[in-house]
Amino acid sequence: MHEHPMRDRRFRALVIGQAVNGIGSWCALIAIWGYAAERFDAAPWQVAILGLTWTVPGALLGPMAGVPTDRTDPRRVLIVADLAAAGFALSMAVSNTYWMLVVFSSLQGFAKSFAAPALAALAPRIVDDSQLARANALLNTSMQVSIAFGPVLGAAAIEASGAKGAFIVDAITYLVGVAVTVPLVLTAAPRAVRRGAWHEAVEGLRIVRARPAVVRLLATGTTVYLLWGSGVTLEPLFVRDVLHRSPATFAYLQTAFGIMLVVVGLLAARAGERAATSRVLAFGAIASGLSAMLYLGTSSLGIAFLGIAMWGAATPWVVTPMRTLLQRATPVETHGRVFAVDETLRSIAMAIATGTGGLAFAAFGARASGILYGSLPVLGGAVAILGLRAGVLRRRRVVEPGPGPQHTPREDAGRVAVLPDDLQSPVADELGAGRP
Repeated sequence: MHEHPMRDRRFRALVIGQAVNGIGSWCALIAIWGYAAERFDAAPWQVAILGLTWTVPGALLGPMAGVPTDRTDPRRVLIVADLAAAGFALSMAVSNTYWMLVVFSSLQGFAKSFAAPALAALAPRIVDDSQLARANALLNTSMQVSIAFGPVLGAAAIEASGAKGAFIVDAITYLVGVAVTVPLVLTAAPRAVRRGAWHEAVEGLRIVRARPAVVRLLATGTTVYLLWGSGVTLEPLFVRDVLHRSPATFAYLQTAFGIMLVVVGLLAARAGERAATSRVLAFGAIASGLSAMLYLGTSSLGIAFLGIAMWGAATPWVVTPMRTLLQRATPVETHGRVFAVDETLRSIAMAIATGTGGLAFAAFGARASGILYGSLPVLGGAVAILGLRAGVLRRRRVVEPGPGPQHTPREDAGRVAVLPDDLQSPVADELGAGRP
């Protein structure tokens, strides 16, 4: 029986450090918008550009962002990326033009694009496989703490010393992240064969494409990312034009989402392996979509709080199984590129949905827009469940005896059923299929 990950002081420090780091990032995000509007009198389209500086780099880099992780190890890449991000945060604090702010924010976005796959690749290298789902749930929850507390700290930092203070807080929290990453000891893993960065990035795409179950996982995740992206635009418009409430109400709603995210994330960590199945991911996606529909489809403040709290509660059942299943479905020496593909899909989906969300709201209203974007993960989860059931039927056809010569139990004991390629994947994790 392997011990709980939190009993390892280094992993415990990593969890706390990532929570602090995430809160700092929220401080910077709030400060960027406020700094641009107040210091440089930025127009709405200019503020929108700043919002894209953290998502577009991941979309542009694609699997290339995961190449350094597979060439070296995730610990080193995370340290370098966080140090660079800290430097860019300090640079934003001294920016004296709007475009300088855009440049340094974009550079920080590129640093984050390398850090994301490195962080996703850490858990399999620092905990035993039996504790992998629990470790992922704890790391994910630590990063989501920022949603509950980041805006509050950001507002306090800006109130105390202006937007520059929030950027300095962001830089300090990155250094905290570096400090807790340095002592980590990773298990050995094969290194990616060096064939040039471009060829290795293309190979990352081939690794994903060669595993139909991984493609299905990423497809389900992308439907959820589209919903998240739409919320960036739809939620503030919904609060203003449908609920007729102030920005403070929007902040309270986000806090409710974040609190439920953290509470249920801890429950997912307690569930451990039971949370790391394809079926949980599918139902989590469906629950996310239905909750968003409830939230955006009402004019009642009470029901809106209920809907967004349910949305927060559904999210850990997407994030934890998604990450764990991807880790188990692919060789450890490819995790950097695999999670870079996931990050690319997330960036593209959120950029698209953020841009189209406002258009949908103007054309159809909040309720129809909520149904439109909420239906995407509902459909994605339903398709995943149908795929699971089809996999069960295919597996039964393979393993059930048909007409022909019968074998004795002793003869059958030495035989191994060969499953179709698409069942040697996490989509068949409930069926007993092994890791590729």
